Amino acid sequence: MGNWKNNDFEISTELASIALLFEAKKVKRMYDIAGLFPTKISRLLGINSDRYSVKLSNPEKFSVFEILKLAYILGLDPNLILDVIQIETETLVSKKIKQKSTSA
Repeated sequence: MGNWKNNDFEISTELASIALLFEAKKVKRMYDIAGLFPTKISRLLGINSDRYSVKLSNPEKFSVFEILKLAYILGLDPNLILDVIQIETETLVSKKIKQKSTSA
């Protein structure tokens, strides 16, 4: 679990189970957690459930602050979430860079 200083947020068993999936490297895509307590997570993130679903499908749309909030509420090292997002979006980033370099 993440070692957040001053974390007075009590992590529920449900949320802790999601953190364990990240720690065990079972989450390959952010959408893998879509069915796991989406209402609770979206409420804690401060976004509506439809927006949360869109961000899970397109993880590059998560803001840094939202990633940090998600890590905080899961009691997780944010780098574990960022690793999933990086792997998932690497192809997209590469395509965008190649498009820009060929059109320049």
